[in-house]
Amino acid sequence: MSETAPPLSLVRHGRHPGPMADSRLATLLLDAWKGAAPVPAGTIPPADPQAAYTVQSELLAALGPRGGWKVGAANPSATPLSAPLPATCLLPSGTAFAGAMRGVELELALRLGRDVPACEALRRSDFDAMLPAIEVVETRLAGWEQAPALLKLADLQTHGALILGEPIPISELDFGALEAELRMDGEVVASTRGANTAGSLEWLLDGLSQRLAARGEALRQGEILTTGSLTGMLFAAPGTRVLGRLAGIGEVALRFEG
Repeated sequence: MSETAPPLSLVRHGRHPGPMADSRLATLLLDAWKGAAPVPAGTIPPADPQAAYTVQSELLAALGPRGGWKVGAANPSATPLSAPLPATCLLPSGTAFAGAMRGVELELALRLGRDVPACEALRRSDFDAMLPAIEVVETRLAGWEQAPALLKLADLQTHGALILGEPIPISELDFGALEAELRMDGEVVASTRGANTAGSLEWLLDGLSQRLAARGEALRQGEILTTGSLTGMLFAAPGTRVLGRLAGIGEVALRFEG
């Protein structure tokens, strides 16, 4: 793809041009995923979360198969937002990652222990393991900070990779009191307790269940669900070694290539 501007129909002009533009946006984002020019922040965003989810689905169809989901909420009353995670972006602890943006968030991830039909609500009992995880935040958008939230949502909610620690069996989990510590090159850069902004795991599961039911999407045994940042997003320099710890759950690490 050349470094030219997107078609006029995708440039912000006060009116959303509809499904054809959303499909074109998916193509532009996919090209950017493959190394072409980033999508300008001034590109007109999807009209609403459902339109953004349609763009996500088109992206995943090209990037797939799906390995899991990310879900989060800005506060306990905000509607949870979600994005599918390409299986190729789920990586083991210790991975060396060549990031450009290099945003990192320490999170709790859960592994599905059974298939869950689209019509069935997710419950804690559907999961058989929990894992420490670091989400690497990357963007296919130029001027990411100024991009509309729905444009970021369409871009798989700025997902880059999910680095996974070792799974351990599900036990009694006080989601609102999780203790998290994030280190960069040995220095503690975040230490929190009960910092997930969603407030409760059930709120996140309900939000994802509603999305899946509305779109007729089922979940498969073995998929990973990551549940939002426990540390906020921090940025790493090239060459940084990152280590995350969740008390009682385990550690997860990655290194950014220098």
